[in-house]
Amino acid sequence: MSTEDSQQKLSELYINQRVSLVRMLSRVVGCASLAEDLAQETYVKVANAIKTRPVEFLHPFVYQTARYLAFDHLRSLRSKRRFECQVSDERHLTEIATSAPGPDCQLQGQQSLQQFQAALKTLPKRQQQILVLSKLHDLPKGEIAQRLDVSISTVEKDLRTALNACAKAIQKQAAHD
Repeated sequence: MSTEDSQQKLSELYINQRVSLVRMLSRVVGCASLAEDLAQETYVKVANAIKTRPVEFLHPFVYQTARYLAFDHLRSLRSKRRFECQVSDERHLTEIATSAPGPDCQLQGQQSLQQFQAALKTLPKRQQQILVLSKLHDLPKGEIAQRLDVSISTVEKDLRTALNACAKAIQKQAAHD
């Protein structure tokens, strides 16, 4: 049978069986408009299939293709539902925990940063540089010593002094608040 003959037989079968096909699909997917869409998709799929190979039993092939499309659709819906959250009451959205810091934490962080910056300004220049290079740029002590042309023990001593000074200044500020 030629491709044109197969296409003609498919068109006739689809016209004659469309109502029955849609009814069957509607029972499977539970929605008449979706069943119409799946019936049309079935026609397109079968039409493309018979262009590439002969189909001996067209009627069962059409229905089987329709069932596969319906089951694929249902499987896809189940998969989507696993990852989607349906919220029936939007008031509950405010009760969902989040890892993002709240306004009070952000304010506290800003205040701590300002306290640290103020404490940093009170340090001698070299101690400021060592603290910034060590804690903010995460450089090893050997590289800091090389950059500033000092010994590693000087870097360690200045870093310890700077950290202690900053901690004391922040504690002092916190005691005033």
